[in-house]
Amino acid sequence: MVALAGCSSAPPDTGFVAKAPDEPIPPPEPITLTPRQKLEASITRKAIAYDIPESLIHRAVRRESNYNPAAKNGPYWGLMQISYPTARSVGYNGPAKGLLDAETNLNYGVAYLANAYRVAEGDISRAIRLYSTGFYYEAKRKGLLGVMRGADSTPEKVAAAETSAAPSAK
Repeated sequence: MVALAGCSSAPPDTGFVAKAPDEPIPPPEPITLTPRQKLEASITRKAIAYDIPESLIHRAVRRESNYNPAAKNGPYWGLMQISYPTARSVGYNGPAKGLLDAETNLNYGVAYLANAYRVAEGDISRAIRLYSTGFYYEAKRKGLLGVMRGADSTPEKVAAAETSAAPSAK
């Protein structure tokens, strides 16, 4: 015979009775992100959407503008210091000044960076060099021109990236 000690169906009497609070609990306050936190979240989303390391995007942004979305140096615009013709080559069709918008700049800059990363065969340092100097001839030599992608606005990819990179309170 097996003894089942402590397996009673009645709860133990602890003297504690749960009761509702006297006043309703207010809903949590919405999380307010700083501009830098918004930028970090956007970089995370872009890394997921383009399937490249987040560290690669951070390295490019830090190198090109030190996270300054208003950076302008000659023909280069914004966070990723992308030129207007380069942005157009990956699908941008707005005015050059529109590249000073951080989200817009990341969208087209990361598209170009992702192509450099593919040509560099996953070598982050090489991808950064190719991002800065251009990769057309190397992509052509490797037969990769047909697989270069424009800015990704595929709803499924964007939605998946948004869900995966939703900011959370820490």
